[in-house]
Parts: sequence; C-alpha cells; structure tokens
Amino acid sequence: MADLFDNPMGLCGFEFVEFASPTPNVLEPLFEKMGFTLVAKHRSKDVVLYRQGGINFIVNREPKSLAGYFAAEHGPSACGLAFRVKDAHKAYARALEMGAQPIEIPTGPMELRLPAIKGIGGAPLYLIDRFEDGKSIYDIDFEFLPGFEDPASRHPVGHGFKLIDHLTHNVYRGRMAFWGGFYERIFNFREIRYFDIKGEYTGLTSRAMTAPDGLIRIPLNEESGKNGGQIEEFLMQFNGEGIQHIALLTDDILASVDALQMA
Repeated sequence: MADLFDNPMGLCGFEFVEFASPTPNVLEPLFEKMGFTLVAKHRSKDVVLYRQGGINFIVNREPKSLAGYFAAEHGPSACGLAFRVKDAHKAYARALEMGAQPIEIPTGPMELRLPAIKGIGGAPLYLIDRFEDGKSIYDIDFEFLPGFEDPASRHPVGHGFKLIDHLTHNVYRGRMAFWGGFYERIFNFREIRYFDIKGEYTGLTSRAMTAPDGLIRIPLNEESGKNGGQIEEFLMQFNGEGIQHIALLTDDILASVDALQMA
C-alpha cells in the first residue's frame, strides 16, 4: 500500500499489542474465544504470543516488569503497542529528536533490544523493523510451539480476523490536543474525522487520527458532557488514560460473529 502522505518514520502498520493482568489466566481464555492461538513462548521470560492472521497479541506475565507494574496499577489491560517501521534505529533517533521520551526495556542475554518511547498512559510504544516471517523478533526471542515451526504455518485463521483496524485512546478532558500533537509531531499522523457526539446524559468528542501508511489508525476520545459519561467512567475504572478498545478487521463479519458466538 502506497503512503498517503509523507512518512518520515517509515511506518508500516501495527506489529503487536502487549497485554498484562494482575490476575493469572484472565486474558488467555478470552483470546482463545476470540479465535487466537498460542503459537510461541519467550525463550527466557514468562511471555507468550497469541496470533490470528496478521494480528499479534503478546501476554506478558513477568511480575517484576514494566508490564507487571502497569497491570498492578490499571488491572487487565493493553500495556503496550508496537508500530512497524522500516528502520527502528533511525525511527527511534528521530522520535527522540522530536521530543519523545525514551523507555528502557530490560533485556536478557541473547535477547533483542526493542527501542521504545513513552506512549499513552505511560505504556511503551515499540518501534519494530524485524517483522518478516523467519527473520522476525519472534524468531529471535521466542520458541514456536509444535505445529508452528514452519513460517508458512504461523498465521492461524481463527475466526477470520486478519489485521488490527484501529485502536482508541481515552484521554482526560483537555488532553486531546496533547495526544493529537504527539502523533502529529513524531509520526506525522493527520486528523481524518472529527466527531462531537452529544446525548442527554453523556457526550464525547473524538479525533480519528491516521498514520501516513494508512494502516495505523488511532481515534482519540475525550468526555464532552457536563456529567460523567462513558469516557470518564473508563478513566476512573482504568485509573488513567489508555487504550480503550481494539477493532479487528475481517473479510466476512457475519462469519466471524457466528464463530465468536459458537466459541
């Protein structure tokens, strides 16, 4: 897919979303019901990879890790996300030049160092340039389970979900401009839609942001009603700003919904 406009970071889509939970075995059954398959385990850490089509969900169960501390503060949650880039070193250097805050991710022996910057709610936003099957970060840091050794077999169909369509950020009142500016300044995102939704008891404003590659889409949501609505409810329950939902792309939504109902 050709870039929609100037792509200074060399963005190429979502690579993964990282999850964590303070309670064991909460996320894994949910992902399996959604059609994801456990395909690999980290070589030295309690971290596993669930996959469906081109969607990667990583569950980080390391207790004394950034993910573990994030889950202790926010509960079961998306605690990180990764963008594909053409050159991670150059993209990381440019992000810092544009004012991004670095996050150091501890690495073990023979483990890749994944460059990351501080994203929504303090969650790491990783920049990944090793995503080709057979040469990816998973081929270095993970061991694929029996049945998934061949790169051609590593993308189970599941319920037919193929890619991440978009994921949202819920932000505090007055913070939409900050996060919009963050994605515009560092990644050259642009606003493609603006919504101001008002109801009798609640309201929200939303800026739908898209990356130059057209593959990374992040709507920013902020409460606009006078009384507390769904955005403020999320912020209170989550204990801060964060990823509120993740939308998945399928070629046949009716078949995917049927599969979900039967799971």
